[in-house]
Amino acid sequence: MLWKYRNYDSDLAKKLAFGLDKPIKIGDFLAGRGFKDVNEVRRFLAIDLKELSSPETMPGMDKAVEILLKAHLDNKIIVISGDYDADGLTATALLKRVLEPLGFKVLTRIPHRLEEGYGLTQAAVNEMASWGANLIITVDCGVSDYEAIALANQLGLSVIITDHHELPPKLPEAAAIVNPHLGGGWETYPLAGVGVAFMLAWAVRKAFLERKLVSSAPSMVENLSLVALGTIADMAPLVGVNRTLVSHGLNFLSATQWPGLVALKKNLRLNNHSRLTVRDVGFKLAPRLNAAGRLGSSAPALGILTTSDQVEALDLARQLDELNRQRYETQARLVEEALEMLEHEVVSSSLSVILAKEGWPRGVLGLAASRVAEKSGKPTIMFTIENDVAIGSGRTARGFNLFEILTEVRDICVSMGGHSQAAGLKVNLDRLEEFREAFENAASHQSGADTENETELLIDLTCKLSELSLLADHFSEFEPFGQAHPSPVAVIKNIKVLDSVVKGQKLSLRVSDGFSRQHLSGFNLISRVDEVGPIMHLAVVYEPDSASSDKWCLVDFINPFQESLIEDEPPF
Repeated sequence: MLWKYRNYDSDLAKKLAFGLDKPIKIGDFLAGRGFKDVNEVRRFLAIDLKELSSPETMPGMDKAVEILLKAHLDNKIIVISGDYDADGLTATALLKRVLEPLGFKVLTRIPHRLEEGYGLTQAAVNEMASWGANLIITVDCGVSDYEAIALANQLGLSVIITDHHELPPKLPEAAAIVNPHLGGGWETYPLAGVGVAFMLAWAVRKAFLERKLVSSAPSMVENLSLVALGTIADMAPLVGVNRTLVSHGLNFLSATQWPGLVALKKNLRLNNHSRLTVRDVGFKLAPRLNAAGRLGSSAPALGILTTSDQVEALDLARQLDELNRQRYETQARLVEEALEMLEHEVVSSSLSVILAKEGWPRGVLGLAASRVAEKSGKPTIMFTIENDVAIGSGRTARGFNLFEILTEVRDICVSMGGHSQAAGLKVNLDRLEEFREAFENAASHQSGADTENETELLIDLTCKLSELSLLADHFSEFEPFGQAHPSPVAVIKNIKVLDSVVKGQKLSLRVSDGFSRQHLSGFNLISRVDEVGPIMHLAVVYEPDSASSDKWCLVDFINPFQESLIEDEPPF
């Protein structure tokens, strides 16, 4: 791993530190992250819900609200058609929670991942029509589902699409499309699917109150728990609107009394009164919601988000724990097989990775592709072959926009959708080699192609071991960290290693700088235990976990004689 320091102006760093009454190391961090003045930092820290843009400013929102108001007046049956991942499930649950108390007749439908695949299908539309549905609202899907929406129109069903995925060249003929990529300023830091659903629910609630259709309506703020869950799970950028929604959502999630969320947290031993972190959601809560859909039906996951029964919630939480265990075992086998194929079947000089095999489980393809992309530093598509069709899931590596690459090869695909970081697609088996060559060529047009395969670790600052605790207190003000606002990485140079121990999946080092001692632990480092020497340079990342007092996680280490692995020494 190549260590690379962020470039910044040291004079600017000092001005920011002094202006905010912060340690100079915090100024280094802020200058490296691109902040230009103190007021910009203060605005970033404000995260005030009152500063959120009105939901009506999102393109398509006014039309969607009017359609819903008429559906309510005409006593129509609405079906919320969601996706099977945590983003789609939380979006579905959120809309149901808001619309039902307003008097809407609401049904929900989540596709079976292994039997139906992603998105709104014609079979699903026929099924919803048989239920007597008059209006379909898609959440976290729909913007590429032309045939299904055409069928809905033919059957007399209106469709409101709420989606956050990149727009295809031609939009389907839905009654209304609400998507941040349509503009209005929302495209800058696009919402997750649950964020779009939240905005629609908010706009409908406002319209009901303004037109005096109800005298009161449930508050929207508790629904921010679901927004935080889905947004973090979908790895949406935690800046702008998303940062505000997730920051407040974590507060509500930490103190929620909703039976399903309480049961999930109880099983994970997450204290209901301590503030949950992005890590808690991303590595503990979200995987359990995703596990159900990855192995089959998402019913238990949607159930736990909507139930009001405590006994049912506890039972569903136990089911999701067991499904997550099965998912983990399946994923581990697939990742091992994929990494072996990567080593033996992919040319090292290639810019992309395409792996395909019959029998691979659909539900964990994306997780495995993420691991392969991380290992290779290249955009990766993993396909499972079923009935002469290659069904794939893709993840990206640094410097590559996966959706832009796939857009160049769209004509070869049977179907394709997604965003810059992840995508799903289908390719006829007889065109798979053609796809492989075209994808490699398209990858060469992106900036990532100009970088070496060596994975980079961006460093924010250097510090002493004794400074970690103080820095953690200040960094807590800049949470939540995540996509587009990554956790700070610090380097401690020439630290004495007293001993190294493997504990479960972690490598733990006991280190000293001559004045203080500390344990630092990290994942994915066990295989390198033999490289640990008596004096090391350590890279640590600020990653608080509500279940632990640890604030810093060991992410990498190098021997002092490996200075060639450090690029662009800091300006001090």
